[in-house]
Amino acid sequence: MIRVLVLQIEEQLGWGSGQDWSNKDFEALSEQIFKATKKRLSVTTLKRIWGRAEMVANPSMATLDILSEYMGHTDWRDFTKASNVTIKPPRLSFSKKRAKQLLVLGSALCMALLVWFYVFPTQENKKMAPMDVSQFGFKGNVVSKGIPNSVIFEYDASLAQPNATIEIQQDWDDRKRISVNKMDSIATCIYYRPGFFKSKLVVDGTIVKEDDVFIGTEGWLGTINKDSIPIYLSKNEISNGEHLGIDLSTLSTYQIDPKITDITTSLYYITDFPEVYTDDFEVSMGVKNHLDQTFGGCQGIEIFILYDGGAIGIPLAKKGCISNLDLFAFDQYVDGKNNDLSTFGVSFDNYVELTCTANKETLKIKVNGSLAYEFPIGDNSHSIKGVSVHFEGVGSVKDVSVKKGDGELFVLAPS
Repeated sequence: MIRVLVLQIEEQLGWGSGQDWSNKDFEALSEQIFKATKKRLSVTTLKRIWGRAEMVANPSMATLDILSEYMGHTDWRDFTKASNVTIKPPRLSFSKKRAKQLLVLGSALCMALLVWFYVFPTQENKKMAPMDVSQFGFKGNVVSKGIPNSVIFEYDASLAQPNATIEIQQDWDDRKRISVNKMDSIATCIYYRPGFFKSKLVVDGTIVKEDDVFIGTEGWLGTINKDSIPIYLSKNEISNGEHLGIDLSTLSTYQIDPKITDITTSLYYITDFPEVYTDDFEVSMGVKNHLDQTFGGCQGIEIFILYDGGAIGIPLAKKGCISNLDLFAFDQYVDGKNNDLSTFGVSFDNYVELTCTANKETLKIKVNGSLAYEFPIGDNSHSIKGVSVHFEGVGSVKDVSVKKGDGELFVLAPS
């Protein structure tokens, strides 16, 4: 349904496919949305919706509500209802004699069709039968270490219907699908960002198989997120011995000015932590946004703790920008538009100390030593796969560590 909304917006704008838009196009759309709704969606958020920037979780309901409102609907629910409206055909009037003739003719035709379909089943009838997913095979194999990285997908869709549409979807985003031949067995895709992805084999729009694609980093990876393919930074460009980060001088090297351009930068440490699970761990770090006046002015930071199949997302921003924040963990979303997330509004005069701890009952998030939010864990025990930090403009991290429940410590960044 998100795809439908995207296509409707593209059609209304008349700018062609969003896959071909420039950064200025997304900036213009952001302004149009603000003028129409008095609500702001950042260029980065829009790029995520269009699959042009990294997305680690499903779009927030607030984002979908704003886009739906831009298209003239009350909210996302109203849009989905309107998109499923069926148009009733006009009622035709016949004389009683004509109606009886049509009824007899129709009954005879239906009987003939039933006999035909029973004796001579067509391919289309067969296609309506439920698919047996055990008939399909699907597996992704990462070819190397680091980023960018290609994945070789081995698949078997040979028993699909002759005219079936076979696609491979790289992750959660159903717009990232490639069509493949059902009689082939190999397809390759390239991933430009690290992470844990659920790839899918899709037959006639139905997901029949899934497989995990894990693309790690070799230590820390820094990126400047420009358009769909990021700029990869060297180890020397992100480390000065005291902290890890990306600064203004690095952006200047690539002729980028964050004061006039909406730009984000990212740090990733993605790896398999041995025996660290979401129901018994601690992640802590110091984070700082180093730019007082970015394009948006909010000094936003998003911290993600990635696990097998999902992510815990923790936002920070200037106190005046908490309405723009979204917090989520284990499919539970907290929208700053209708929740008080003031505990995540901070000053970046000094490093902000962030701690996330979990036991079998509760996930607790602390900001500068004070409890900011907690989630019930429920039946969620997934292996931790790494952390990533995303800055509006530029920023840095220090004292990054991951701790197991038994006290074993993994130090990821210097103090």
